[in-house]
Amino acid sequence: MPPPSVLTVEPIGRDAVALAQCMAIDADAFPYASVHFGQRAASVRVTVARDEREGRVVGFLAGGARRGVLHVHGLAVDRALRRRGVGRALVRDAAARARAEGLRALVLQVGVGNAAALALYESEGFYIARRIRGYYPASVYGGERDAYQMVFGV
Repeated sequence: MPPPSVLTVEPIGRDAVALAQCMAIDADAFPYASVHFGQRAASVRVTVARDEREGRVVGFLAGGARRGVLHVHGLAVDRALRRRGVGRALVRDAAARARAEGLRALVLQVGVGNAAALALYESEGFYIARRIRGYYPASVYGGERDAYQMVFGV
């Protein structure tokens, strides 16, 4: 699949079709639900990347703000469009929105074996704050249970 000709990153709003598309991307990307889309509180923010040519969602970033920090709960990209700038666009948009809202950092957890995600986050200025032992259930990620907590100062 060719990369999107024009990529738009925007809040999901009340778009039920986009929500369903996010859920499908999430189900394909993770062995568990990274975000509970049906339980969205006011503090939860979901931003989507859309392929303007097709109008469909090709990725999302979901998180919640607490105590001056945007905690990223999930970021996933359509399998066919990974490593084509969609995740990077979502991370940059989240950082810009956090900065505009006066938040001081973005924080996320990522599996220690997820080389592609680690490379993306490090290239965008995140640093590893700590290793969290036993973060994931033993049944996911081939038994690798540890995660890194990564931080980006906005």
